This record gives sequence, C-alpha cells and structure tokens, in this order.
Amino acid sequence: MEKRQQLESILAELRKVGDIDASAIVRRDGLMVASDMPNYVDARTIAAMTAALVGTAETSVNELKLGNFEQVIVESAEGKLVATGAGSMAIIACLISKNANLGLVLISMEKSSKKVAELLGE
Repeated sequence: MEKRQQLESILAELRKVGDIDASAIVRRDGLMVASDMPNYVDARTIAAMTAALVGTAETSVNELKLGNFEQVIVESAEGKLVATGAGSMAIIACLISKNANLGLVLISMEKSSKKVAELLGE
C-alpha cells in the first residue's frame, strides 16, 4: 500500500471514533499531507492555520518551561479543533463535536500520531 493511502487509512480509522467529524495530517510547515475534511472546508487554509497554532503553542510551552507540548485545543460554540504532534514532521488535527468525549478523542489521536510518525520514518 502506498504511503499516502496508509495515511488516509489512519484518518479513516479516526473517523470511526464517532465524535471526530473531520481530520487531517499536516506537515509542520503548513502543507496538507492527507485530509478527511468536508467539502466546505478549505483544507489548505486549515493546514496552514493548524501548523501556526501548534508552532505558537510549542514555542509558548518551551519559553514557559512547561515541559513537552502535548496538544492544542481551540473551543468554539459549535465544536473544537484539536491538534497534536505526530513526530517531528507532522501534526494531526481533528474537528470534533461540541459534546464529544474528549478523553476518547485524545487517546485515539495519540495512537494515530504514533502510527503517522512511524510511517514517516521516525
């Protein structure tokens, strides 16, 4: 199976969690690697903004001497954007429903981020 197909398979597994409405694997420089986003979402914009959010959060955590960065969660009236590192080269971002089981989502994302990091050679 081609690497891109394997990455898309990881996103398909995330979709099965139930509370995850959409997901993407993004390079840390803001380019989209693989996406399971609805048509109304500009995936390239999401990729760029997610990389910027994670980069800012990582810098803040380092400057404040708070240990290793884990995830960034952006909450809104209609849902949440959760992003976490997937090795040194990638990020996984998920859009989740307002009342999602955040613990289940985070566990699923952690497993997926390890798979992505492995697949990308880390």
